[in-house]
Amino acid sequence: MSQTRSAGSNGSVDPRSKHFWTTRDMPPQDGKVVIVTGASSGMGWYCAQALAEHGAHVIIAARSLDRCQTAAKLIEETGVRGKVDAMHLDLSSFRSIVNFANEFKARNLPLHTLVNNAGVFLVPFDHTQEGFETTVGINYFGGFLLTHLLMDKLKETGPGARRVQTCTRVVSMASLFELLGSVNWSDLEGKSAKESGLFEYSSSKIEVIMFVRELNKRLRGSGVEVFASQPGLVQTQLNMRKLDHGKLTANLVDLATRVYGQRADKASLCLQRPASDPTVDGYGGSYFSPPWLWLLAINLDHAGMREPGNSLARDEAAWARLYNQTLLIVNSKLQEKNLPTIESV
Repeated sequence: MSQTRSAGSNGSVDPRSKHFWTTRDMPPQDGKVVIVTGASSGMGWYCAQALAEHGAHVIIAARSLDRCQTAAKLIEETGVRGKVDAMHLDLSSFRSIVNFANEFKARNLPLHTLVNNAGVFLVPFDHTQEGFETTVGINYFGGFLLTHLLMDKLKETGPGARRVQTCTRVVSMASLFELLGSVNWSDLEGKSAKESGLFEYSSSKIEVIMFVRELNKRLRGSGVEVFASQPGLVQTQLNMRKLDHGKLTANLVDLATRVYGQRADKASLCLQRPASDPTVDGYGGSYFSPPWLWLLAINLDHAGMREPGNSLARDEAAWARLYNQTLLIVNSKLQEKNLPTIESV
């Protein structure tokens, strides 16, 4: 399945024909509230800065509140006209995710866009507080829960509530390594994993894409649309410092990124466009990325609308199976912590 155009799209020029989209193409975002996770540095920071520059009220969320507050201050110092707030969010903890959602809702703000940018890549082997292998726990399960907890706010803000003319949105970060990904149906939690390696990372990213497409399918007609993005290789010092350099794969990726990787501001365009471009209304399920040749991304046209390479991205039965299994797992973990469970959309 490629991009799915839903009823109520704007009827303008097909956005799939738009190439070389840049921040200059972003329309005013005044009056919009956007959450960007993992925005204390790197692509998330540049995405948040661009949205605030165009007038949005941006909430940046990350594990370190101190770094979040510093990042928010740096964005404000660039002279943006929008407001920037910082909030604590640890995607390795379901309790932290629930607390974040509750705290956001207590502010009585609308929510126009959720950007699920936060993630980890080739980190030292560990487990989240719920027992997931770290990579799949943060990259996939954490975003799954956060998105569901904020869905009522996205629906409430959407065109059905006549607050906005365009759909409210969820944008989730995938990766070019989705090409190598598969789903271990007997062990979605990564209990049998021996490392937080490339297999775990690639699998988490194809699962993100499958979740995006299944969720968008379920949300048709709701006024909420869901998108996925991938930036190629990106030069971000924080990510390189977090790599487990005891892994050969991590060192090879580090070398390739230093030689060929692109700047984080350019890479963030794949997030900025689906978060802000009104012409993509009706194209939920779309995938924004630079062009690529196998695992080599071409560092231009960073926010083009393309199709993932993995066949699972077109397997609708697999999307539904993954969604249903994930929902059961997430709710069982929430019950163990005496936290409210979530419902399917």
